[in-house]
Amino acid sequence: MAATGGAEMSGTVSRPDARLLPGRQAEAERMLAALLRGLAFVALLLGALVLIWHALIVTLAVPAYVAPSPQAVWTTLTGEWPRLSQALWFTLRSTLGGMAIALVLALVLAGLFTLSDLLSRAFLPLIVILRTAPILAIAPLLILIFGRGQATSVAVVVMVSFFPMMVNAARGFRSPKANVLELMHVCGANWWQIFLKVRLPFALPYIFTGIRMAAAGAVLSAMLAEWLSGAPGLGTLILEASSFRRLPLMWAGVVLSMAAATTLFFLTVQLERRMTR
Repeated sequence: MAATGGAEMSGTVSRPDARLLPGRQAEAERMLAALLRGLAFVALLLGALVLIWHALIVTLAVPAYVAPSPQAVWTTLTGEWPRLSQALWFTLRSTLGGMAIALVLALVLAGLFTLSDLLSRAFLPLIVILRTAPILAIAPLLILIFGRGQATSVAVVVMVSFFPMMVNAARGFRSPKANVLELMHVCGANWWQIFLKVRLPFALPYIFTGIRMAAAGAVLSAMLAEWLSGAPGLGTLILEASSFRRLPLMWAGVVLSMAAATTLFFLTVQLERRMTR
């Protein structure tokens, strides 16, 4: 009896109460509720903007050859969706590819700056000079090097996105306090271990700040490269629609580019919240 009672007692103690454990289902429900609230807010904001747009067109009696109505833009958006979606996908590939390459280069160079202050003082002025050069002046050279395809758009996005990512990553890698670094040295950690366990976690908020800053202009820089190179993206579509006075098509491309940039920004914010909490 005692052995049986002891077995029952041990079985009762070893079984955790599921109600006391943080459930993944509850966390998923909170994330879903936050996502729905964000989508509802965006929908309300877009609805308000469309109403203001329509009211201005009607009140000011703006002719169609000056600015199209929301209905005309929506009709064009649905009717020309295959063409618009192809252009959007081309621009998004250039944007995401360029930002990914810029992020890798920025992290590598900012990490190397932690090895030597001399390296930082030598290369940082050169990077600043390159950043201040107008893209319009560099783009023809990039077209000669990479051609008129997607590579030129990717290169322009890399040039625009690299600087804010690198500067913020460098600040983040230098943000750990001296006593934290000294403790890691006392524990016998090498540079790579200090980088992965201290510098990189401390730098995550700075890195995401750089990504957010780059995301705001990455889509526009990809479209600028398309304007100059003639690549089949949103930039070329908007330019051609403007040349032929197809204003509903032009504004449909503008709306898609704004939606892409806004979505990219908010996805970056959500990813930051997931990785830094």
